[in-house]
Amino acid sequence: MFGMKRRTFIALSATSPLLLSMDTQAKEISKDAWEIIANVQEILLPKTEHMPSAQDVNALFYLVSNSSSEYFDANDLDLIIKGAFVFHQKFPDFLEKDTESKNKILESATEDDDLEKWLSRLIYYTIEAMFSDPIYGGNTHELGWTSTLHTTGNPRPMKKYGRKI
Repeated sequence: MFGMKRRTFIALSATSPLLLSMDTQAKEISKDAWEIIANVQEILLPKTEHMPSAQDVNALFYLVSNSSSEYFDANDLDLIIKGAFVFHQKFPDFLEKDTESKNKILESATEDDDLEKWLSRLIYYTIEAMFSDPIYGGNTHELGWTSTLHTTGNPRPMKKYGRKI
């Protein structure tokens, strides 16, 4: 399955544009898994005239950094990583496809119950990244809020995960 030493992950994080600036505490998950996840997120939440894309709201960074938190659901992380592995096995050429072909692949992936659960979980965390407070690593420049004309609540978090100041 996907596997990588922590030092390798950190080295790749420093050199890969895809993983640049990611939380080095992320679990030992391969670059390939994160690359698949990032590509799927971009298809699930593409840029439109009025809405930012998954990449615009930093959805992958959000997922990587929050998945290393003790508060992140371990079952969700397991599903996300195993799902990326299964997806890659079933659709090994996904990353080389054009957007239209990727959409068709995702549509056919929903016919598999396990992959449908995986896609559902990715949608959940991608949307969460879009609308969470930027302190958690997503919603870059509050693009999700701005695109939906959302007015933030107050007070906003000053520390992650309800930690005391």
